[in-house]
Amino acid sequence: MAQKYDLTDIGNALSRVMDNPMTKIIRSGSIGVLGVVNPVAGIVGGIGNDLLSEYNTFKLGHLLNGLASGFNLERRLNELYNYVNSSPEKAIIVANLFKQTVNAECPKVYVIYGLILANHLETLTEFTHEELIVCKALENATDYDLKNFKEIMENYLKPTSNGRRIVFPKDFADIAAFTTTCDWCVYNRIFVSRTAEWGEMEEGILDMSTYYYEANPASVLLDNINAARQTWNYG
Repeated sequence: MAQKYDLTDIGNALSRVMDNPMTKIIRSGSIGVLGVVNPVAGIVGGIGNDLLSEYNTFKLGHLLNGLASGFNLERRLNELYNYVNSSPEKAIIVANLFKQTVNAECPKVYVIYGLILANHLETLTEFTHEELIVCKALENATDYDLKNFKEIMENYLKPTSNGRRIVFPKDFADIAAFTTTCDWCVYNRIFVSRTAEWGEMEEGILDMSTYYYEANPASVLLDNINAARQTWNYG
């Protein structure tokens, strides 16, 4: 019979492969996969008092939902165990992702983290540069940021000689909220910005002093938002 692993085993593997404070937190308690919870068969359980708060347990449970999306959770946990043991670099990726999950505040983010991690388990590949940027950005994302970002990417991108630019229609009612999301994207390297120059203004579009352009990580974030919508119970 094949060996079955849970997050306690994965935490112990992390501690063997590398020295990271997150591994000590994970190792200090017992995390198991118990029961049947929709939409995946499993939930984080057996939490020790010195491990994580109930809220952080909820967060890791949603990461597991993303990790197991479309697959058996037991299989995914076994693959995660092998992934952690494959190299110190991959152990660091997983430890950092657990830490980012605990730090994040938007439930949709936890599922996206699980989906991104799941893409690398079978192939034992490391995260791409764009994925690492996205994971860091999501740590401080809000539900509004994700909703507005998706709408921007699907409705307000226009090809230009300098790349795909975000263009809002004239008299756009939600400009304040969407500009805030654009600024969040720039801060987190999802978009890039530059000052508009004379002669760039166009008829029928909103006159803005700063132009926002799509950066490479933007498509990675959008793809994962769309993939995660199948797992989210809302949005």
